Parts: sequence; structure tokens; C-alpha cells
Amino acid sequence: MAALAAIVCNTFVQAYQLTCIFVQSGGSLRHMRHFLIVQRKNHKIHNYLQSNGLEASVNTSRCYLNTHPVEFSVDNATMADADVVYRCPIILEPRDGLSVRILGEILPTCERFSINLVLNTPERDIALHINPRLPQNYIVRNSRVGGVWGNEERTSALPFSLHRGSSFIIQILFTTSSYLISVNGRHVAAFAHRLPFTKVKCVEVKGDVHDVQSDQVYAETYPEKVKNSNRIQTIRHLEDDEDPTVALNDNKILVPFYGRLQSPFKNGHLLHIRARLKLLPHSFYINLQMGDKIWPHPLIYFHFNARFANTGGRHIICQNSWMTGDWGREERSECPMEFVPGKVFDLRIASTLYTYNVFLDGCLISEFILREGDAQEPPFQPDTVYVQGDIQLLGIYVQNTYEEYPIEEY
Repeated sequence: MAALAAIVCNTFVQAYQLTCIFVQSGGSLRHMRHFLIVQRKNHKIHNYLQSNGLEASVNTSRCYLNTHPVEFSVDNATMADADVVYRCPIILEPRDGLSVRILGEILPTCERFSINLVLNTPERDIALHINPRLPQNYIVRNSRVGGVWGNEERTSALPFSLHRGSSFIIQILFTTSSYLISVNGRHVAAFAHRLPFTKVKCVEVKGDVHDVQSDQVYAETYPEKVKNSNRIQTIRHLEDDEDPTVALNDNKILVPFYGRLQSPFKNGHLLHIRARLKLLPHSFYINLQMGDKIWPHPLIYFHFNARFANTGGRHIICQNSWMTGDWGREERSECPMEFVPGKVFDLRIASTLYTYNVFLDGCLISEFILREGDAQEPPFQPDTVYVQGDIQLLGIYVQNTYEEYPIEEY
């Protein structure tokens, strides 16, 4: 009886989901068909994971296969054992903080290569598949479970830094929630676990590379600093009588951007950012934080996130902080329409005794009240600015004193 009830309940749930997809897609039969295909594949994967004792380790908060139609581009050619140019067992225990570095040379004729973290399962499941594709200038991330490829992840705000005939260093950091991936000392992406990372047994490299080697250590911080990576820059503090235009130019500054402040950002300081929004923006964010590391998670006193691709077409601003080992309560407000794709904008963050005030082109758009962390934490004086997302950064500087803008809100 219980089994019958479960079947009936599951049928109603699927019918409800199918109805929602039908309504949201405007009656698209293609979307509904894709949903049914995904459900069958997910059911197959679920049974496979269950039979191999892997089910409890899968991140069910992220669907393994997307329920929306997507284009799949699986590199079947890289899966043949004959293409393996390097294989090394995972010697250290896979746990939070394990760092695996892969070093090598890219052949002058390279089209693509791949790095796989492989499990010792009947299907030789791949927990993480990193696939740089040089002609397209992007890096694909994926996984393979029971012979079935998941949904590719391609997005990366980092300019492509792998080139034919050059050397590379790719670092993979194991964390409890995801793999963190850096290329030549710069963080590229995070990949949420789809298989238990504790079951990873070896790393394989395939494709058009040679002189490959690897090492494994338990890292204290991530990403590893690489010589000549120019990952950290110094943000200028302008004197009261100094012309701000000297800190602005038409040359693009690489994003993601880490900037070290010459002195802590405190009451009376003004951070000035000049940038151009990309033509098809998804989001961008600015962190005022302690230190330039990504892992362990830094203290973030202020996180400003403009999002342009949310449901219902609403553009919103999200503000938050990371003070006590986790994100606090997210504060949301409507995003001003003055963020126009392709247009240059001036964003200024003013530090007061109790707030961070954000101005867009001279007008106040948001206010964030400082939050208290643990009693042992340092005062509200971040020393690093981190900028990430769909903008072209044209200039950034700090003024030690500023005149308050007129409080003119959108």
C-alpha cells in the first residue's frame, strides 16, 4: 500500500511539474518533451547511483540534468583510453582542502584537451571533466554518471588564458560543496559536486598536451599564487588635490579584478569604479573584503550584486555580507534602469560610520547598514576589493575624503 501511495504521489508531482512547464513555456511541446526525456534520464541515473552506493553523496539541490532544452556538445573523442597522455592515482585522502595541480605544455596544433577526476566504478564515472576548447576560447565543465553526460557548464568571466605552444598550470581544489578551478593562478569557476569527491581515485589527462605532471597537497589557501600572473593590483588612493582622471582610462582592466587598498577602507573613504556594462549582461558584483583569497571563504563586509537575468525580467540589486561563517540576510531592491548594456557608468561606494552608500552616476541607489560579526573579528575596515561579472572595468580608485552627494534617490 505504501509503495502504491508513493507511485500515485510521484505521478501527481510529475503532472504538476509538467503543467507548470506547459504554462511557463507558453504551451511549448518541445519543452514538455525535453522535460520527460530528462525525467527518464534522471531516473536512470538515480537507480545507477543507488545500486553503487553513491546516492547519498549527490548534490540534489542542483538537478543533475537541466529541465530546460540545452545544446549538448560531448567530446566523445576524448574518452578513448588511447588518448590518455597522463594518469596518476590520487595518493592523498580526498577531503576538504586537497589541491591537485596539473602542469604541462600545450601542443602548437592543440584543438582541445581534458582533465578528468575518475572514480573506480563499473562505468568509470567522471566526477569532474575539465575540457578547454581553444578554438572557442572557453572551458567546459561536466561530469559523467553511469555512462550519461550531465549538463555542460561553460560560463566564465575570466579572459581565456590558454594558448597553443604555451605552458599551463590548472589547480583543482576539493571542498565540501564543490571543486574550485584555477588556470595559471586565476580562479575560473566552481563546479558543484554531482558525485562524492571522496570516491575519486585518479586524475587523467587526454588530448593535445605533453610533458604533463601533477602534484597533490593539502592547501592552506586558494588559488595558489603563480609567478607573473599579476593577480593582485594596488588601488590608488588619491590625495585631496589630485585629479581623479589620472586613475581612469579607456584601457580594459582584467575581470575578475583583485585590488589591494593602500590603507583599509573606512569611514570617510569613497571607492570610485568606472565601467561599461556588457551587451548581454547576467550580473556583476563587488566585494569589500579582507584578503585576496577565495578559500577559505574571506570576510566580506559588503557584497553588492546587480543581477540582470532574473525571473520575470526584473532587474534587482542584492546586498549582503559574510561575517560569521555564512551569508547573512540578503537585502533586495529593484535595479535602476540606468544600468544600460553597452553604456559606461560611474559607481561610487561611500563608507560612513554605520553604512555603505552606493551612488550610480551621482544618485543614491542603495544603502547597506554595517553588520556586526563575531566579537573577535577586526573592525569594519576591508583591505581588498574584488570585482567580478559582466562588466568592462575602466578605472578604480579611492578618495580619502569626499563631499556627500545630494540624497537624490531613483
